[in-house]
Amino acid sequence: MNKTHSKTIYVDYIVKLPERSLEEFCRWVYRFMGNAQFISPQYLAEQHQKFACALIDRYSSKAT
Repeated sequence: MNKTHSKTIYVDYIVKLPERSLEEFCRWVYRFMGNAQFISPQYLAEQHQKFACALIDRYSSKAT
């Protein structure tokens, strides 16, 4: 909680999903790219980072 405003700063979720549901769940998380972070499994955290870097590259190249 933010002690100044009594608002939640972040929420941790642990979601156990069958393998067949991971692709759909990833798409849901990517909708919140700036506010979501995969912690594990490691390959999803790395994939999330890769997509975030691709967005940075895309918008950085248009700015120059």
